[in-house]
Amino acid sequence: MTEPRIQPEEPRFDAKAFLTIIRPQNCFIGGLTVIAGIAMGFKLFPLTTSLWDFLDLFIYSYITYFAVAAGGNIVNDIYDIEIDRINRPHRALPSGRMTIKQAWYYVTFWVIIGVFFSWLGIAVNLTQGRYVSLFVVIVFVAIAYAYAAKVKSLGLAGNIMVAFSFAFGIVYGSVVYGEVAGGITRAFVIPLPVWLFFLTAFMILQARETIKGAEDVKGDAIRDVRTIARVYGHETAAFIAALLNAVGVICFASVWLLGFANWVLWPLLISGCVVVTGAGIAPLTGPTDAKRLLIGSTLDKIGALIGLVAFVAIPLFDIILAI
Repeated sequence: MTEPRIQPEEPRFDAKAFLTIIRPQNCFIGGLTVIAGIAMGFKLFPLTTSLWDFLDLFIYSYITYFAVAAGGNIVNDIYDIEIDRINRPHRALPSGRMTIKQAWYYVTFWVIIGVFFSWLGIAVNLTQGRYVSLFVVIVFVAIAYAYAAKVKSLGLAGNIMVAFSFAFGIVYGSVVYGEVAGGITRAFVIPLPVWLFFLTAFMILQARETIKGAEDVKGDAIRDVRTIARVYGHETAAFIAALLNAVGVICFASVWLLGFANWVLWPLLISGCVVVTGAGIAPLTGPTDAKRLLIGSTLDKIGALIGLVAFVAIPLFDIILAI
């Protein structure tokens, strides 16, 4: 695939551009999914009496995810520069506040940080099988590049990779803890509640990407991004987004119904289900209405945040009660 059009390379440094291009809020939130995965692993397979014994796992794994996600966000903006000139001209690259050359150097910096902290976790926890998590990190980096450079233009496949990259954090956390708990064998044993959390996040974020595709039809036409809205129409996109949100709600509720969550935390269950249900309904009431699409994507974002809070709170709540 051809590289995006090169900007005039002029020496400049805009600190705000370097901060905003990594989407720090998204990296921060995504990193919490890793913590949830580790905490859930500890809840189901405790090796000691204190979660604090695994503080290093939390720190190294969190930084690893944050760094790799930051690099992926930059790569995405590099290849989306022409689309962003129309849809989001205020961003660092289309506004000229950062050059493409600077962006590629910045990507390299974050990838090195991510791989280093993943390796550091191996060095500190000299447990057989810890190289599985390092391999997962390298694969994650490759996925981020593939998504931005090519797969995103495939529409549905690109949306899947966006949702996957965020939701995969909780599975990664489970793998990291599993390696310490039992080496390679345990690393690949992902508990059912982790899969339910993964599917909840994946479905909600996939729904949000589908709605955003309907919002960004004009800009996506430039790069011929084959989103559901562009290929099959806004009505189909709204229906699919509603279906994905419905599956997300079912998976979320199953965490409680199958006994993996304490019913004391029911406010998270109700609020999450209500918000995500609203996200599914809003686009159906106006598939081409920009305001209703924005409401749908915003509610999905809020729903994902509520789900994340639940993912972290559920294992920690039971661990605290057991003390």
